[in-house]
Amino acid sequence: MTSTASTATSAASVGWRLGALYGPAVYGVSAAAVAVPAAADGLHTAPATAAWILTIHALGLGVGAAVAGRATDVWGPRRVLTLGAVLLAAGTVLCAAATVLVVAVAGRGLLATGSGAMTATALTLAAGRPAAQRPAVLARLGTAMALFSATAPLAGALTVATSWQAPLVLPALSLTAIPLCWPLTPSRPAMPARFDWAGAGLLVLTATGLLLTIQSPTLHFPPLPILGLLTGTCAVAILLNRHRRRQPDGFIPAVTSQRRFLLAGLVGAGIYGGLFGCVFAVPQMLTRLGYTAHSIGLVLVPGAIVAAAAARLAGRATADLTRRRVLAATSALFSASLLLAAWDGQQVALIFATTAGFAALAIAQMTLTAAITAHLDPRQRGGALGPLNLMFFIGGALGAATCSALWNPWGLPAALATMAALPAISAAAAHAALRKPQRESCADER
Repeated sequence: MTSTASTATSAASVGWRLGALYGPAVYGVSAAAVAVPAAADGLHTAPATAAWILTIHALGLGVGAAVAGRATDVWGPRRVLTLGAVLLAAGTVLCAAATVLVVAVAGRGLLATGSGAMTATALTLAAGRPAAQRPAVLARLGTAMALFSATAPLAGALTVATSWQAPLVLPALSLTAIPLCWPLTPSRPAMPARFDWAGAGLLVLTATGLLLTIQSPTLHFPPLPILGLLTGTCAVAILLNRHRRRQPDGFIPAVTSQRRFLLAGLVGAGIYGGLFGCVFAVPQMLTRLGYTAHSIGLVLVPGAIVAAAAARLAGRATADLTRRRVLAATSALFSASLLLAAWDGQQVALIFATTAGFAALAIAQMTLTAAITAHLDPRQRGGALGPLNLMFFIGGALGAATCSALWNPWGLPAALATMAALPAISAAAAHAALRKPQRESCADER
């Protein structure tokens, strides 16, 4: 009895610590978005140009997570955490001292890359916990993410009152969790080997091209550069795939080409996209109902608490197959709630949609991380989780950019209704993942 209680307490503690390491990365988008108008004034630039403050964060976060994932396998989590801390500190200093846009964007890029290192390390450490602890650890980590997501608008509104730079550097809060997480890190890497710099470079170029293409409507790129960007990205992606085939033990592990990995990436990307679009549109719609920035932040917090409780309940499911069914159902509920919010447009429906999104995010992070890493060699966990989270962040960038691009021509309700397609794709992909050979199902149940 004592041993069981001790194990449960330890798992809860680990999950909350890793959640505190990962969570502030969410502030880089939702909280910073509140500060864009003030930042544009402070930097003496147009709000459309100041949107680079958000774009560079999506880019740096995705690229940083992808590269840092494999780096944790080769260099070890401690070196990656140290590098991430340096990047976060340097980015904070640049943002605080910025008087022109290029310096602010550079600082945000460093911050985002450091945040990517934190997210990759947190997930790799969670996936590396003993099998008996892993579900509880991932459940707490997902719950912490839901709480950070819900409090991001409020954090942005509170900090922008002090200065326009303050919301931009909130991702640096991950630095406070490093002393708590340092004892959880092994002193040696799981896979002493040479770092595949060519594979890392090709992945960075592919991710950069994808994210810039997604953001091109909000950045008002002309059609010809968009076509060139898309063509170049496709060419680099082909080279990356050839490199992966030639070096299966290189930067991109072989698991990334498997059906279960691709479906997991699609599920996560759809949920992240729906939630990022929802968090973009809902505050705007609540503003039209007479809410202030502070009151919007406050009304979203109870939804996060409900979502956290739902994620905790889902985390008690012992069978992986059961958790996947819960994920499919939650994704479908999130999609339906977005349609309801777009149609009704009132407070209750809007808050219900964000609550469903927070719950889907927490359950997805817990379920997908466990499903992908359960049968992997420990030496490849970081390398698999890096590209997986890159897919999630690309989905998030797609959701936010699409909702923003459709706002003016279609209106916010129609843009929000469009977001419902993304978690619907997640539900379909999660359902497809349930159709697998009986032999694999039995293995998962164990």
